[in-house]
Parts: sequence; structure tokens; C-alpha cells
Amino acid sequence: MVKNKLAGIIFGDSYDVDLKEMLEMRTLAGVPFGARYRVIDFLLSNMVNAGIKNIGVITTQKYLSLMKHVSAGAPWDLDRKNSGLTFLPPFNSESIKTVYENRLEALQANISWLSDVEEEYILITGCNYVGNLDFSKMLEAHEKSGAMITALYTRHFMNKKDGLKMTEFDVEEGGVIKDCRIATDLIQGMDIGLNAYIMKTADLVDCVEKTIREGQKSFRRNILMPAISHYKVLGYEAKEEILFLDDISCYLKSSMALLDKDVRDSIFAHDDRPVMTKVKDSPPTRYGDGAVVENSIIADGVIVEGTVKNSIIFRGAVIGKGAVVENSVVMHESNVGENCHLNYAVVDKKAAILGGRTLSGYITHPFYVEHDGVV
Repeated sequence: MVKNKLAGIIFGDSYDVDLKEMLEMRTLAGVPFGARYRVIDFLLSNMVNAGIKNIGVITTQKYLSLMKHVSAGAPWDLDRKNSGLTFLPPFNSESIKTVYENRLEALQANISWLSDVEEEYILITGCNYVGNLDFSKMLEAHEKSGAMITALYTRHFMNKKDGLKMTEFDVEEGGVIKDCRIATDLIQGMDIGLNAYIMKTADLVDCVEKTIREGQKSFRRNILMPAISHYKVLGYEAKEEILFLDDISCYLKSSMALLDKDVRDSIFAHDDRPVMTKVKDSPPTRYGDGAVVENSIIADGVIVEGTVKNSIIFRGAVIGKGAVVENSVVMHESNVGENCHLNYAVVDKKAAILGGRTLSGYITHPFYVEHDGVV
């Protein structure tokens, strides 16, 4: 494991997703996933497992729940005197907007923090997917290659939304990237960028300062493409399972993918790369006399009086008597009333489904119940 050579930046907001329903009350990094986690848990765990001890989380708005969840970073051993976890919320400036339109604007606004980073290398990454990625191997490949930038990409895009903007790379044999472009149509075998890059910290600072001086606003156009043209940019293929969260349908598909043992093991069954999260003291799940559960993931603190099939149930949820929940996600402290029927639904936190209701969507168009919603 490579230690103390690499710092990290996580972009906590959504730039390339269409998940607006779930982002009314939170940032993308704060979206709940997998019965007990949030998206940021996977990113922080990936970084810490690679030896990263200095991490900045860039946010713009709606970040209260994210900050409450992560706090000082104790579950990841990031609550430390030196380095550790730093939240980088927006600030008022005449030249920089408080809501960044893209990743480069976010870096420009936080150039002072970036300039103080002491680690030789820095990893910057978005958060529109979950997976258990080995960033230490990515750093090793970067160091061996002598490249200015190493870009993470995948050829296996489970549940990615067709039609959204994405970065496509032309990767030559040997891994060198010769071109990149914005694509919207998914084609089997294409090399899709994962918005994760490693480069020398000093190089990133120089590049960002140059874009500030010249009024430039695009990381891809103003930093990545010039590097491809004039220097060496390496493509590093992520062969791990990647679950995308591009829209509400992708969220449901990726959540239900965890019911497949092979997918679940690819993310959670790594003794040397555990996925860590905030610890909560919850009582064991209580199953009533008439409860039926099949092929589901159910967190602690749930009360199940009805039937749950092929679903993900978060902490503190209640499934009432006679209720049937199928192919659905029910988040923290939501209440599904007696004799309800949910099929292909995503029920956000602290929502209430009153008795006798039937909510039925489809895998491509789930029925969504908003945070604190009542149906």
C-alpha cells in the first residue's frame, strides 16, 4: 500500500447526473445507498484504503446532512490533528460564484486549500457511482508511466443512463490516451471516463491557476485535452464492478444489483478494502408473526410485519401488517402502512405511505416518494 504520497478531492455535487428528485434535500455524495451507507462512504473508504489521509470534500449547497453523516471523519480515521478530512463549502467572492457549474470552477474556488496540500500527488474524483476501487494500484501505474495525468475509465457500465453527457477516451494499446470527447450514446466496448484523475499536486495547482488567469471554465477542454495533445496521459481501466447513479431508474437498478451475490461480494467482500460508514446503535430488526422476507437486504432497526421481496430496506423503516414491498427501496424511518402494495418504488427518508395504498412503477420508471412525503 502506498502511504502519504497521495491526497484526495471529492466533488460532492452532481454535474453529470439527472437525479434531481433525490437531490432536493441533499448533495449527490449524501444520497443513501445499500441499506446503511451513503455514496460518500464508498469514496472515502476507497481513498483511505489506498493510504490517503488528506481529503477535501467540495460542496456547494444542501450539504448539511452530508456534514452530519461524515462529521470529522472518525469512521475512516480522518479525525486527526494534521491533514484528515476538510469540508470545502462555497464562499462569497467577486470572481467565483457560490454555486459552481462544473468541477473546474470548484477547483478554482478552492485553490488556496489546494496550494497547501503537501502530498506529491493528488486524486480528484466525482461521485456519480459506487464501487470498491483500488486507487493505490492506479497511483502505482501513474508513477511507472511517467504520465502527466492518469485518468480512470471503464468498459463495463452497469446501469449507466444512455443520453447523458459523458467523457469518452480513445485508449491505445499500452494505455496511452490519444483523444477524448463528449459522448451521449452508450456503445458496447467504449472507454467511459469515471471523472477520476491522478496527477502531481504542483501540476494541478499550476493548471488551475492558469485557467483562473485566462478565464477558462472547463477541466476537460482547458486541462485534460491540452495534456493529451502536449504530454502523456495514461488511461487506467477500472475492472471492478461500477454501479452508476445517473437517474432514479439507475439508482433503483444499481440498488437491486446488490441482491446479486457476485455483485455484492465485488464491493463488500474485500478484507483489505472494507467499506466503512458511520456507526449507529440500532436494535435488531423485528419480524412479526406474519412477516415474509425473500432475497432482500434489510438493515438493523427495521420492523417487518408484512412481506418484503427483492428489496432494500434502510434503518428504522416500518413495513406494516399485510403490506407487500417488491422490487423497491425504502429509506430510513419511512413507514409503509398496513395492506399497502409497493412495486418498483423508491421511498425516500421519513416518508409515510398510508394504509391500503398501491404504488406501482416499473424498473425504467420507478414510483418515487419524496423526503418527508405522505401518500
